[in-house]
Amino acid sequence: MKLDLLPISKAHQKALFDCGCAELNDYLRHYALKNDRLSIGKTFVAVDAEECVVGYVTLASAQIEARRLPEVLHSKLPRYPVPAFRIAQLAVDTRFQKAGVGAWLLRQSLEKALSVSTEIGLYAVIVDAIDEKAKGFYLKYGFVAFAEYPLTLFLPLATIARAFSGD
Repeated sequence: MKLDLLPISKAHQKALFDCGCAELNDYLRHYALKNDRLSIGKTFVAVDAEECVVGYVTLASAQIEARRLPEVLHSKLPRYPVPAFRIAQLAVDTRFQKAGVGAWLLRQSLEKALSVSTEIGLYAVIVDAIDEKAKGFYLKYGFVAFAEYPLTLFLPLATIARAFSGD
C-alpha cells in the first residue's frame, strides 16, 4: 500500500478514523488540529491513494533529565536536561493494523528526527506508549523504557543514525 504523510488539515476526514483506543481517536478528531496550530504538537496523517486517513503521528519537542537515563549513558552527559524529539501520539486505524502502517509511521518519525537534528541539538527520540501493547511495539524497534516511567521509552539519536546508515 502506498502512503503519503501530510500535515494535518481541516480537509482530512477524521470522523471515520478508529484505532481501537477512544483517547487516541478523540485526540485526532478534537485536539490534533488545534494543537498543531498552537505549535504544541505537529500532527501528520498517513493517507492512502483514496485520501483515507489510515494513521497519524504527533511530534513535539521534549527534554530528558540525563540522570533518568541508564548510567552508561548519563555518565557521559551534562547534569542538565538534554534535548529530545517526542513522538507524542502514534495510531493506526483498525482496518489497517498489522499491515505495516505503524512501522512506516515510526520510520517517518525517526527520519524527521534525524533531519531536525541537522539544525538543532537532539540527544534522543522519546515516545509515550499509551499501554503495554504499544510499549511492546516500540521495544521491538530498540526503544528502552525509563525505569521510573515504564510507558515512556527512548532511543538515542546516535543509534537511529547508525540504523539508517545501514539501509
